[in-house]
Amino acid sequence: MKTNRQHSRLLNTKKVRITKLGLTIRYAELGSPENPTILQLHGVPENLQTWYDIAPELSKDYHVLAIDWPGFGGSEAFEDLTRHNPRSFANVGMDFLDTLQIDEAHIMATDIGLSPALIMGLENPGRIGRIVVMDGIPFPTSAYSSWEVRSFARKNSIRAKALIKWFPKISAKIAYNKGFHKGSNIPSEVLDEFLKDGYNKTTQQAFLSYFQNNAPGQTYLQSRIHEIQQPVLVVWGRHDRFINVKLGELLAEKLPNAQLDIIEDSGHFVHMDKPEKLLKVTHEFLKTAEPKVIDLIRE
Repeated sequence: MKTNRQHSRLLNTKKVRITKLGLTIRYAELGSPENPTILQLHGVPENLQTWYDIAPELSKDYHVLAIDWPGFGGSEAFEDLTRHNPRSFANVGMDFLDTLQIDEAHIMATDIGLSPALIMGLENPGRIGRIVVMDGIPFPTSAYSSWEVRSFARKNSIRAKALIKWFPKISAKIAYNKGFHKGSNIPSEVLDEFLKDGYNKTTQQAFLSYFQNNAPGQTYLQSRIHEIQQPVLVVWGRHDRFINVKLGELLAEKLPNAQLDIIEDSGHFVHMDKPEKLLKVTHEFLKTAEPKVIDLIRE
């Protein structure tokens, strides 16, 4: 049965060629450009359509931009696969904002978007405002990661190739069954978009390359994490079975100006699992001016 476009949850997209790096990037734009901008950065196995619940709601008060990372969704990949890494992705984010002539932006990022978001804030303190990050790995450690995540980071891992290249549909099933607290609720048309990416060879290469070139960017971020002055909201699913919540607690401790919100009844994909709770804490965070560390547990 075909999806009725009138009721589709898919975000409308367009493309732009970013000026410095010369890549064609797919993005979605919602809300009035007169409002403060929020840049949304997706994780894996996802693309910008992962914000199907969050972007429309935020667009009532904000100018929302969501991009596909290079090699994912509808964005062009780097020819040099080693450039699929946190620092290069941070440069992509800034190049995108420059190309669209956005002087200032908040950031919301999940999973592999977490490190680039923090690096953007670190290196551009005058242009990046508040930062919301979820369920990613900012430091070069595997202590908090599931066996799947550890496999992706190993060079020539048979498990990683099996999950990403040989059995993408099975891999996606594992991801979404394990990534939600009590079963996936992804709309069928969005899931179809994700699965299409899963079979795309370019996306498969970008996926593996990012994890296998992740460590230098993580080391860089770890060495300078104390320099990030923007307020950062760290959101984690209590039942994240890919990246343990203890890493979220550690990240909040290391950041100079952080607020930690643990979503009790959520898994790894907080933005899809419990969008209403993420929206609530995000709105509160963006509107408050208190620069102190807060540790909140959300029931």
